[in-house]
Amino acid sequence: MRISRTRIGWVAAGVAALLLVLWVLRPQAISVETAVVGIGPLQVTIDEDGLTRAVHHVEIAAPVSGRLTESPLRAGDPVSQGAVIGVLRPAPLDERTRVEARAELASARSLRSAARALVEQSVVARDEARRDRERAARLAESGSLAQRDLESAVAGERIRERELEAARAREAAAAQDERRARAALVESDPEGEGRATAVTLRSPMAGRVLRMFEEHDRVVPAGTPLIEIGDPRSLEIISDVLSRDATTIVPGMPMIVRVPGREPVRARVDRVEASAFTKVSPLGVEEQRVNVIGAALPETLGLGDRFEVDVSIVLWEADSVLKVPSTALIPADSAWAVYVVDAGRAKLRPVVIARRGAREVQVASGLAAGDRVIVHPDERLKDGIRVRPAD
Repeated sequence: MRISRTRIGWVAAGVAALLLVLWVLRPQAISVETAVVGIGPLQVTIDEDGLTRAVHHVEIAAPVSGRLTESPLRAGDPVSQGAVIGVLRPAPLDERTRVEARAELASARSLRSAARALVEQSVVARDEARRDRERAARLAESGSLAQRDLESAVAGERIRERELEAARAREAAAAQDERRARAALVESDPEGEGRATAVTLRSPMAGRVLRMFEEHDRVVPAGTPLIEIGDPRSLEIISDVLSRDATTIVPGMPMIVRVPGREPVRARVDRVEASAFTKVSPLGVEEQRVNVIGAALPETLGLGDRFEVDVSIVLWEADSVLKVPSTALIPADSAWAVYVVDAGRAKLRPVVIARRGAREVQVASGLAAGDRVIVHPDERLKDGIRVRPAD
């Protein structure tokens, strides 16, 4: 039987129409955002807010009750050691107050003796750290000691020197407190008119005025904070972290300090406080947190006391690891998986994760450098579905 050309034309037209309908009704490729698996540096960090704090600072309070004359100083003014920071005219002492003043003087003398002993201990610790640094320098020069151990010895000497400076400042403050307590016992002038002898308040250290608690002439009770003086050229970092994270932090770990508009600065963890405290999070949840103190920052940052900074404590870091953005991970059977773009389709592939950074994770197995993965996958993605990289 012969088939007419007309029938062949109608069959061809029907097949073409069917193919056109199938083409129109085919599933459209989903536009996805992708990233390439690469090899590079990775850091595992604990990221928190932090505050700067003057390493050497002292708060001066009124030694006795009386009228404080207005101070010419203002916050930010420089002061030298021994400079007059205010004058206090004590009220005449009654018998009970006089007994308390004698006890205060005895206590001030004991605190000064303790401060003097702390200075002697700090001198011994500084000298020992200096000898350790000199010994480490000789060993490093001969190649018997790693450069990192030498840097640790140098940092240890600097820390002991700062501790000695702080101890000497505390001794000066204790001596000042003793002089104030002694002056408080001088009750009246030689003529017996009942006027109290003025107490001259002096700065126990050189630095700048960090805060003025009392700026005007008024009567203040004993113990009232008057002024805080510190050295803003030597700053340390204080940042509070969750107590469960604090157990992974040890002194010497790198600490990256970020200030808006400036290059990040690397410091080191100096110490982790031994006691936690309760703090309410922005979500209203009570958390146990621990203060982590960072070593002194360079003066070139131009920061002052109690400036806000961003802090990253580096728990682990490497220069060359296989890594992928953490936004590509999806949970799969108590493990992790990613969608890999393969020949225009999304292929679900299980992966093993080694370490997690803030934005990237280290891949132990399942991926290779150069693989293209889908980041921010949504519920539309299925294994084998057609995709089109948006980038």
